[in-house]
Amino acid sequence: MGGIVYIQNLVKALGMLAPDQRARIELFLIAASTADPTPYASLQPLVDHLCLEPCLSLSFFNRLRRRVGRAVAQLEDPCLARLAQRHKLDFLYPVMGSFGASLALGCYWAGWIPDFQHKILPHLFSATEHRSRDREIARLAQEAPTLVFSSQSALQDFRRFYPTLPAMPVVLRFRTVPEANWFEGDPVETQRRYELPDEFLLVSNQFWHHKNHRALFEALYLLKQQGIRPLVVCTGKLHDYRFPQYGEELLALIKEYEIEAQVRFLGLIPRQDQIQLMRRALAVIQPSLFEGWSTVVEDARLLGKPLILSDLEVHLEQDPPYGYFFARHEPAALAETIQSTLPHLLPGPDWSREQKAYAESLVQCQTYAQEFLKIASTARDRA
Repeated sequence: MGGIVYIQNLVKALGMLAPDQRARIELFLIAASTADPTPYASLQPLVDHLCLEPCLSLSFFNRLRRRVGRAVAQLEDPCLARLAQRHKLDFLYPVMGSFGASLALGCYWAGWIPDFQHKILPHLFSATEHRSRDREIARLAQEAPTLVFSSQSALQDFRRFYPTLPAMPVVLRFRTVPEANWFEGDPVETQRRYELPDEFLLVSNQFWHHKNHRALFEALYLLKQQGIRPLVVCTGKLHDYRFPQYGEELLALIKEYEIEAQVRFLGLIPRQDQIQLMRRALAVIQPSLFEGWSTVVEDARLLGKPLILSDLEVHLEQDPPYGYFFARHEPAALAETIQSTLPHLLPGPDWSREQKAYAESLVQCQTYAQEFLKIASTARDRA
């Protein structure tokens, strides 16, 4: 989902350019022909061409070609090059890997490396995943006219873990671009539809190991011992494909701590509902052990929400205006932060904060779009 949201926000940001500047751009959105069309439906009015391409699908032939590409260095792969030629593209982004194939794409392009989680948290990845990621990063660093990182923190990680790799790096911090109906929705109606009380804290992450739900539940247990019982509402799928038993472990932990009444699981919910619940919540909690550049933090910034978040370097770089940081490896620190902030929190929405945050977001999103255009121009100059 992260990559899809990234593309959605970039396309929407480009749609916020001044009309005369947007008119000078012919924008193509290229996706696999087998991709779920739902995420792209809202983007179709913002692009000039929506191209669904069979060669990008996960067909048996394409999977076989990619597997061979990993074994045969510089194997000719005409897919992207053919797309660039057919559509007469000047610039292609984001290129995230080549599967061992040639990166002679026939147009200007830029690579994107979202993060280096496999280096920061190596125990969450297999040896095969490590090798694959290192190989793709090396290829991009050596061949990309421009290599994009989503944060200064990620760029520093790149230089720390791959000090000998050549690269032409640039930082492009993405923003959450608001939809008009986000502020027209009814947070109270959404809250009631999910049968939630007026006061709740929201955690809106998939249940992957590095999202650190365990620390949150341990913090709730510590708070319960002090007679403090906030309700935490969790969205996201209760599954980590690398650790299939992790969801069951979390449920067992909740049962062991007897905090079932304090945790509500909603599963995957529509984006509109997620935003309305975020608006209604007392605060958003982001306990993650790793992020490249957190969409949750950008969502909370856009909505003017209080945010209780871990002290990751990238979170500090994002620096949300109503942020309360805690030591990410210490459940007691999270419990203390929740305890100290709860008396000052009220159910939303806070209209004055939302209006201020929305006005600021319009400027930030236009800046984001302008910075992207500079990257496209720079890639052309470096090619």
